[in-house]
Amino acid sequence: MMSVVVFTVLAVAAWFDLRRRKVPNAITFPVLAAGLFFQWYSGSMTVALAGVAGAFLLTLGPVVLKGMGMGDQKLLMAVGAWSSWNEVYPLFFNSIWLCLLFLLLYPRSWTRLRDNLRVISIGWSAHRQLWLPGLDRTALSFPYAVFLLGAFLFQHFSSYVWTS
Repeated sequence: MMSVVVFTVLAVAAWFDLRRRKVPNAITFPVLAAGLFFQWYSGSMTVALAGVAGAFLLTLGPVVLKGMGMGDQKLLMAVGAWSSWNEVYPLFFNSIWLCLLFLLLYPRSWTRLRDNLRVISIGWSAHRQLWLPGLDRTALSFPYAVFLLGAFLFQHFSSYVWTS
């Protein structure tokens, strides 16, 4: 049942992220609360809290560096509420690998990435400050919920392939 809930939430969030470039709080907060309630009811509250806390800590760096939005962070935390740290950790890293693969296969972002890295390095070497690009100039502005959905599907179906 939990996989069906997580898949549904990720599919809806991916659709919103593709269409509006934002994962609404109206999706993430109720799913997070329902997941915590479900885990509490089933006696697995510590597992859910570890999933939520782990998702928060994994995404803290990318959010601070503007590589990921807070809606993406809350979405992964909601997934953590329905699953556990053991599922959130590989899900996060598989989604990052998918993002990097997409970056390599999407050459239009290479010029922006080079320019942004140059500005960051100049700001650091001249002023010891990180000058991060605005959201409109970032090279790594991807609909993260789509990659999270892809990583979830990869994990879910690869478990069937490796166990059979």
